Amino acid sequence: MVPFDSVQGLLPQDAVRETVLVDATNAFNGPGNARDLGGRGSSELVAEWYPGTRIVKSLNTMHFETLAVAGTAPGPRLAHFTAGDDGKAKEIVAGIITDLGFAPVDTGPLHSGGILQQPGGPLFNRPLTEAQALAWTSH
Repeated sequence: MVPFDSVQGLLPQDAVRETVLVDATNAFNGPGNARDLGGRGSSELVAEWYPGTRIVKSLNTMHFETLAVAGTAPGPRLAHFTAGDDGKAKEIVAGIITDLGFAPVDTGPLHSGGILQQPGGPLFNRPLTEAQALAWTSH
């Protein structure tokens, strides 16, 4: 994982074109301060920086200390969210989430679903079980 400000130009565009890229970054101005992106999702910017890449926003809402242990913890699985415009890419990422011991929950397209997940959004740093996440996303 790399900081949001390091994503642009990190990879050669041709090297990732037509691949699935998981955007697990979060755009902050400083510690705990969500960056104002003018109503856009941070993953939309990543998609502009890497045209032709199948971007999925995921694995960014859970604190790293929770992420490190929650996938193997007993009890109900915690949810990790996916947002993207490519259904097959979201399925691939959902499989990875499942393999990590979490429950994948789709929040929709990259714009609206990604905004739900980013800092300042209602799903950011809010550990939910699969049932809680599905109930929240179905309302």
